[in-house]
This record gives sequence, structure tokens and C-alpha cells, in this order.
Amino acid sequence: MRPDLSGAGRGVLTIAATYVAFLLFAQFGFLTQLQRDLGDASRVRLAMAAMGIAGLAASLGTAWLLGRVPGPRLVRIGLGAVAAVAVISLACHGLPSLLACAAAIGASLGLLTVAVAAALPDLVPARKAGLAAGLGTGLAYFVSNVPALFEAEPAVRALVPAGLAVVALLAAAGRPLTSPALLSHRPPFLRERRETAAPREGGGALSRGRGGRWERVGVRFSGRGPRPSPGLLPLLTIFLLLIWLDSAAFAIIQANPALKAATWGSDAQKLVQGSLHLAAAVAAGALLDVGAGLAVPLAAWALFAVAFPLLQHGGAMAWAAGPLYAIGISFYSTALVVAPSQGAPTRWRAGLLFGVAGWIGSALGVGMAQDLGRIPGWFLLVTGAALAAACVRPSRPALRQAARLYGPALALSAAGVLGAWAAAREPASGDSRAEAVARGRRVYVSEGCIHCHSQYVRPGTHDVAWWGPARPLDRGERPPLVGSRRQGPDLIAVGNRRNDVWNEAHLCDPRSLNPGSRMPSYAHLFAGDGRRGRDLVAYLTSLGAATAVERWELTGAEPVKPPPAPPSAARGATLFAQHCTTCHGTEGRGDGPLAGKLNDPRANLRKPGFASLPQGPDAEPEDQALARVIRHGLPPTSMPGHEWLTDQQVADLVAFVRTLPEKENR
Repeated sequence: MRPDLSGAGRGVLTIAATYVAFLLFAQFGFLTQLQRDLGDASRVRLAMAAMGIAGLAASLGTAWLLGRVPGPRLVRIGLGAVAAVAVISLACHGLPSLLACAAAIGASLGLLTVAVAAALPDLVPARKAGLAAGLGTGLAYFVSNVPALFEAEPAVRALVPAGLAVVALLAAAGRPLTSPALLSHRPPFLRERRETAAPREGGGALSRGRGGRWERVGVRFSGRGPRPSPGLLPLLTIFLLLIWLDSAAFAIIQANPALKAATWGSDAQKLVQGSLHLAAAVAAGALLDVGAGLAVPLAAWALFAVAFPLLQHGGAMAWAAGPLYAIGISFYSTALVVAPSQGAPTRWRAGLLFGVAGWIGSALGVGMAQDLGRIPGWFLLVTGAALAAACVRPSRPALRQAARLYGPALALSAAGVLGAWAAAREPASGDSRAEAVARGRRVYVSEGCIHCHSQYVRPGTHDVAWWGPARPLDRGERPPLVGSRRQGPDLIAVGNRRNDVWNEAHLCDPRSLNPGSRMPSYAHLFAGDGRRGRDLVAYLTSLGAATAVERWELTGAEPVKPPPAPPSAARGATLFAQHCTTCHGTEGRGDGPLAGKLNDPRANLRKPGFASLPQGPDAEPEDQALARVIRHGLPPTSMPGHEWLTDQQVADLVAFVRTLPEKENR
């Protein structure tokens, strides 16, 4: 039975299904599946590269196909392809099949997104295209932020988008090609040929109305009046830079548990963010319908420029940055859906915007996050200048018009950016990571940490497995921090074993994480502005940064020794209560006292399966994989290693942890 929806309802449903497939499946569910099945970060990057290359090729190929196949028909093909690939992905586990699946996901999404954007005038009422696009994208963001879906298993995050795509396909199939709206449809290459002989006042498709006059169809992306539609190159520049910034910020947040906790931490936060996404997208669509045009993506940049410095500063300021970031995403995402249909040739505008700006911009953003771990302030300024230049043409009337239209908004944006940067700066003279590490080293020395902690891994001893890898002694270090006593663990590579969140929690209350620890509390370092504490955490996290990959390979190659006696889940329960409940909670539900700071859904051990363990034919047995995680931790998450536990204790913990999902299913 086909859903009985109006033309606008079908269009909104199609847009929502498209973006739910991208957000919930490709960006979250399938990525989690890759991390689980492949484990190796380099293999995950290879699969994501295959997705991006296929997406770029499919976007450009779809632009070519739109000259030969009606857009609505390609939309239906794309919906079916996305649904099929999402279901098939559940059966893929090895590297070859996952690479093929990643490429298929990129190809199907490239086809669908370009077809939807190019066929937008055929999918929704012309004068409400912006509102329909905003409602569709906003609903997709809201659905993707529903906690039950946001943290669901990869299978759920594949099947829900697949089901929604099928519903949209059935609704679209209920609109025959002989309907009045589509009788006037001609392949774009014919429509564009006819348009060349028609008067061109501005953006949007033109069609012959009553009396043989040419009338504009669709919203004016550049607003009311005689202003021309933005050219393709300015639009490419605008959306490439916005997607670059968005992808970099998203990757940085995902890699930092503290930022995740401040933005998408609790269920309430996820619902608030989803609601803001929806409201902002609808508002952006309404603005586009009344002619706001380029002011919408410019406003997105202004929101990013205010939010990102606050976000990267962390702490309480990151809580304010999350909503601004969400609103900015919805603003430019809605504009991206509408922009291709507001000028000719529509199909190539859609193909290049979603291909070049979408896929290449995402790759550039993720690369910046991996290489720099932050968005530099100078890069925000450069992108702002580039966006401003792309919005105007170099003529005096155009500059005057742009100043009148966008000047007040840009002035307010600049004031907001300067205020955000001023608020996010450290109280001291410098605020770079290197300066924080240098100050943190001085705090380490002044607090006498050397009296209990060494910074030297002894080669050929258990040090290598516990703290490693070994490195030659730095005899030129001043003052020398090699140390001669070990009342606590060696710290030469502690940054490979503990992240910022864990280090800060341990400094404030050592016994909450290590029962019986003799280490005193250093909560006083976080009093006031908390700079000394943050600097010390930055220094500790920097230790071992150059050996992270080597240590990961060492721990992965170390054999898991069998325990001397059969594992006991009862003994494991006692150990779990002593060492694990602070984060995992007394019942393993991920609701311990520190769970809010960690913001890691993997802390809930009662979910069926273990999301962090590699799967597939080449994966080691689950007991061994769990033992390895308990012994050595799981960087870069907040899961620490428990190097001092005996082989028997580790095996007992594994036996207990294995019972938790079973208890949940009873």
C-alpha cells in the first residue's frame, strides 16, 4: 500500500530519507561497523576513501545522466539503491566486502543527493521550495539525534534509513510520470537549450507561462529583484568552505570525549540539538523563500566562527557552542539543497556542488582534524574573507548593494567572532597547545610529581608491556625528570594510555578511579580559572605522543596468557565493583559517577555485542580481545588499561563482563 501524501509531503519525505541515510547510516552506523570489523585505523580510512571517491564519481555521473533521464525517475532509483545497500552492508565483514560496500554507499548517496537537488522543482511546490527543503533536512537531523537511534547498533542505524527510503520510494512511485506536474518535464538538456533563448533575470528555472511569457519557477536564491543568481564558482567556494569547516569540527568532537560530553552528551542534549536543527532548518528555508539568499550560508559561517573558538576552548564554553554549531549546520544544509535548482544548468550545479563541495570538502575537513586536531583562528578568518568575496561581484553597484544587504549582518558577525575569541582565550599571555604543555611541565616540577613517578621505560622488562615502548634516555633534559622511585606508574608515555578526561578526573579524585591509591588529590589546581590543572593535563597527555602507533602495535602483538585456574564470574564481579563501576556503573549500564564526563556509549556493557571489538573472520576470539582491552585500555577513548592486574584477575573480569548482555536479554 502506497502512502497517501500530497506532492509537498512526498518531496519533504524524500529529502528527509536522503539525509537520514547520509547522517544515520553512512556517517554513523557504517563507520561504527567499519571500526568494529576492521579495527585498524588505516583500513577504516581506506574504506572511507573508497566511499568518497565513489561519491564524487557518482555525483558527476548523475549530472550527466540527468540530461538523459528525468530527475524524479533518478530519485526513485537512488532511493532504492540506498535502501538495498544499507541492508546488504549488514552481511559485509571482511576488508574486500567492506571496501565494495563503502564504494556502493558513496555511489548510491551521490546519485540520490544530486538527483534530489536537481529535481527539487518537480518534487515540491515552486514557491515553497526553501521551506520544504528546510523541513526535510531538519526532520532528518532530528531523527538522527533521537537517543535511541543515535546510540543504536549499526544494524539499527542501517535498517531504519533503509525502511525510510523504501517508504519515500513508495510515496514517490504513487506520483505517475503522467501527472500534470511532470507532463511539462523535459530532460534538462532540452530545457536548458530552450532557456538560452529566454530572458535571464536571475536564478531559478524559467518556464513559459500564460500568453507565451517566460516566468520564473522556484525560489530566488539571491533574493527578490533583478539581481542575478550566484555563479557556479562562487557557490562552489561558499559550500566547499562551509562543509570543510563543519567536517573538521565534527571529527574533532568525535575524537574528544570531553567535547562530545559538552555537545551531544546526555539524552536531553541530543533532543535539544535535534530540535534546534529542525527549527533552524525550517527558518532557513523560510528565509530562502522570501529572498534572503546568500545571507543564509553567510549566517552559517558567522555561527561557526563564534562557536568553534568556544568549542575548542572546552569547559563550560563548549556547552554554549553546541547549539550555535547545530543552527549553523542546518542553515547551510538547507541552502545547499535549494541552491542547485536556482540557476542553469541545474544538473551540473547539483553535480558539482554535491560532488566537489560535498565529498571533497568533507575529506579536507577530516584531514584537518586528523593532522591539526583543531581549526586555526587564521583559517576561520580566511574562509570568512573568501565567502564575502564570493558573495559579491567586483562592480561598484554590486558592492553598494552587498554592503546594504549584508553589511549589518557581517558587522554583527564580526563582533560576535571577536567576542568569542576574546572569551575563549586563556588568561595568560599565550594560549597555544605547545605553551600549555610547557606551563604544565612547570606545574609537574613544582608539585613534586617526580618523587613518585618516573619517566623512563626500562628495556627488556615488563615496563615495555605496561608503559612502553622504550626510548633512549634524554640526558639533555633540564631539569631531568627520569626519576628514581616508582610509587606510582611510569608516565613517559601516559598520553598513550590515558586521555584528557581520565587524567583530569584522576588528578581531582585519585581513589575514585584507583581504589586504595596513595596519591593525594590535586583538585586545587582546577580551582579558580583552573589553568594550572588544565596545563598539567595538557602536559601529561603530550607524553608519548610520538609513540602512540608503536605502543598500539606492541599491545596488539602481545599474546594473551591463559589464567592458571578456570575463570570465575563471581570473582570477576567483585573486581568489577572495585575497579570499573566509577565509569560503567554498578550494573554495567554506563551510568557510573564519571559516565557524564566520558560520554561514550560503549561504557554500557549490557548492549548485545561489544562495539569496540574487531569482528570478522580474522578477528581474535572475543575473550582474548576483551582481555586485551582490560589489560591495555582502548585509546583514544577514556577506557584505561589495568596493567597491574594478574592474568587470573583479567580472565575473571572477562568472565563477568561476558554475562552482562546475557542478563539484559533475559
